[in-house]
Amino acid sequence: MTVRSVSWTDAQRVSSLLAQVTAPRSQERTTLVSPMAPPRPAAQGKAAPAPAKPAPAKPGPTPPKEVPRLVQTSDNPADRLDTLVAWTLDHHACVGAFVADDNGLTLAAHGISEAHVSLVGPLLSALVGVRSIPGVDATAGALWLGAQMMSWVEARTARGGFCLGTVGDEALSTRAFEQLKEALETTLHGL
Repeated sequence: MTVRSVSWTDAQRVSSLLAQVTAPRSQERTTLVSPMAPPRPAAQGKAAPAPAKPAPAKPGPTPPKEVPRLVQTSDNPADRLDTLVAWTLDHHACVGAFVADDNGLTLAAHGISEAHVSLVGPLLSALVGVRSIPGVDATAGALWLGAQMMSWVEARTARGGFCLGTVGDEALSTRAFEQLKEALETTLHGL
């Protein structure tokens, strides 16, 4: 069985087919729409019709709500952590929030299971190797846990690493990560 290639094509036959397809069209144009009739003279004493009102503008995307900065007023570490968790729940899309140290010890939590928080220690330990790669910031991230997403930010202090995490339906935005990291650093400052 022989498969025909382009080199077996009859050049004259191809030329005649192309000529039929690209034959010049007739100069006559057929009119599909009849021309508009000339405008009628306006009746005496009648006003010209008002121009049509423009359609109302469609609402554009709503700008993200402005999240206020976290202000810590207490020197008590437990109060500061509770304030951080409450602020996180009030201003970010999550159903639970927690603060843990880099060993996975829960320091404050609301709306989250102990099982979720227990992942923090091994997760942060695993990221030690990733942090050694130049140009990689492994102090924030998100991880699917069943049907929910855990997002976290980390801050390092002289006392070790601390993690602020949330659990919700989706990962937080880059802006939300920045806000959480700033709030965590504000909370840890001076402790």
